[in-house]
Amino acid sequence: MMRPTDMFRSSRSMLGRRAVASAATATMAGLVLAMAGCASPTPSFYTLAGAGGASNTANTASAGNVGTNAPATPYAIEVSPVAVPEQVDRPQIVVTKGGGQVDILEASRWAAPLKNELTSTISRGLTQRLGAMDVYGLPRADGVTVYRLSTSVQRFESAPGEQAALTAVWTVRRVPGDVVLTCRFNGTEPASGGIPEVVAAQRKLVGQLTDSIGRAIATSAQGATPRCDG
Repeated sequence: MMRPTDMFRSSRSMLGRRAVASAATATMAGLVLAMAGCASPTPSFYTLAGAGGASNTANTASAGNVGTNAPATPYAIEVSPVAVPEQVDRPQIVVTKGGGQVDILEASRWAAPLKNELTSTISRGLTQRLGAMDVYGLPRADGVTVYRLSTSVQRFESAPGEQAALTAVWTVRRVPGDVVLTCRFNGTEPASGGIPEVVAAQRKLVGQLTDSIGRAIATSAQGATPRCDG
C-alpha cells in the first residue's frame, strides 16, 4: 500500500510534468504566432502585356495606316532578346526615389524576368501591327525577307506618384540586306498613384516604342525609306 507521503510526492510530480507540458505548449504556440507574423506577404505580380492597345490605333492612323494592313510582300520579323540595365534586371520591381535612391520591392514583382517581359510584349505588338510572324530561333525560309530587331533599353525608371521613363536604342536590319534604320526612343508618362499606375505608364511607353518600330518596318516593306520619329 502506498504511503501518504508517497502519494503526495507522486501527485506533486504529476502536477510538475503537467505544468512543464503546458509551458512548452504555450511556448510553441507563441513561436508559431511569431513566425506567422514575420512571414512575408504574398507578392503581387505585374506584366507589360497589352502594351499595344489604344496607342497603336492612334499612331498608325497618323502615319497613313502604315502597319495595319497585310504586308505588300511576304516577310517575317525576328525580335532578338531585349537588353536591359542590370539595376532593373531582377524579378522585383525597382522604383526610383529622390536623392538617387531606389527601392527593390519584394512584394511587387514582374510575372517574368523584365527582359522577357519587354521582348515578348514587343514581339506580340509587332505581329499584331504588321501581320507578320516572329521567327526568332526558327530556320529562315529561302526567299523570305526577315526584319531583324535589336533593342537595348538604356533607362527604365519607375517613380510611383510621379512618372515612368523609358529610353531605348533600336536597330532594324533587313535579311538579306543592310541595316534599315537605327533610332533612339525617349519617352515619359505620368504615373499618379502606386505600383499599378506606374506599371500602366510603362505599358504605354512600350506601346509607343513598338509603334515606332512597326512603322519603320512597314514603311521599308512597302519600298519607302523609313525615318526615326521626332
